[in-house]
Amino acid sequence: MQNGSVKRHQLWFLLVFFLLGVGGLIYCKTAPYEHSLSALIGIWEGFYEINPNLVDSNFVIYTSGGYDGQFFYFLAKDLFVGGDWDLIVDSYHFRFHRMGLSLFVGAVSKVVGFSHYPLVTLLFLFLTFSVSVFCLYSLLPERKKWFVVFYLFSPFSLNANLLLVADSLFVSFGIIAFYFFKNKKDLLAVFFFLLMVITRELGVLFLVPIVFKALFGKRWRKMVLYSLPGIAFLCLVGYGLIHPPNHLGTNPLGFRDMTDLPLFGFFKSFQEGGSFQFKLKEFPKILFFISLIALSVVSIQSLKESFSRNIDLLFPIFGSLFVILIAEQGYWRSFDNLSRMFTLILPFSLLLEGALKRPFLRLFLGISITLFVFLIIRILWITPTKEFFLNL
Repeated sequence: MQNGSVKRHQLWFLLVFFLLGVGGLIYCKTAPYEHSLSALIGIWEGFYEINPNLVDSNFVIYTSGGYDGQFFYFLAKDLFVGGDWDLIVDSYHFRFHRMGLSLFVGAVSKVVGFSHYPLVTLLFLFLTFSVSVFCLYSLLPERKKWFVVFYLFSPFSLNANLLLVADSLFVSFGIIAFYFFKNKKDLLAVFFFLLMVITRELGVLFLVPIVFKALFGKRWRKMVLYSLPGIAFLCLVGYGLIHPPNHLGTNPLGFRDMTDLPLFGFFKSFQEGGSFQFKLKEFPKILFFISLIALSVVSIQSLKESFSRNIDLLFPIFGSLFVILIAEQGYWRSFDNLSRMFTLILPFSLLLEGALKRPFLRLFLGISITLFVFLIIRILWITPTKEFFLNL
């Protein structure tokens, strides 16, 4: 480090150190499950029983609990192996248009065998994340490049990747796309924005200010070009409506089922048996709440200071903050669900004009490192071992 800047070779060293640490975490996390990487998918017995033909042999099945990684796996398996559109998830319309991860990993798994799906997914997620780290490094101003360390050690990206879900991949695509956008490589930028949008719909928020700026500036080619990922997303949603699977899900969800009035979900999450309760395990939730407030202040300050320079970043950041604000109590009760909501905000807030000087952003970054340490402690010593069996 020199003059407040991390040199590229130092970043390589940090990245290798980080990936070695991730390997150790994966080893410890899978140890109770015969070191099977399939334990990371989070397949619940209930979904295994209604999708028996989609689960590979010797994959870990939990008798209680599970997580969203299973839905990306089921969709990938049905797309590339099943083909009969008989998969059953919790909510088809909620899952189908987020098919990016399933497409990319499923295509490779089709070639090497779906028994390698967990390994293929891990390699793809962390490879894309590593590329995005260097793209963010290039986008940061020279004397502030060391702030890339906060993204490298983001608890939000790390947790999403270890759960084999798409949030970190979505953000990685976004950073790579924004890198090409800032370097005026429009075709590459649009390509990665397309990958971002089909991975998670919130990516459309990056395109809105770009398209409107091009419209007002009468740059018609650019307007049309950056509209294409949004159009492709609408076509994907339309196709899903026209050609639904044979089952729409065990619990088809709508937008209103997953939201509440602003911060009502946060306060309701402390209710147990009709009374307010605060336990030690609730402390990370308080840190998330402080982060929400701090980031809201930083975003409003950035909006006032330089609307034209920051709007490309603020539009998706405000979108993410709004999603957190109206999240229903189930999200606030789950560390995994809540942490994924901050995945996008951390790296893109680092790029806001003048934001790195603001105390509230530094408060958030301090909290993120605290949560990174907590995540490691949680994986190694807090998370209980679940009952499981192997699919034979």
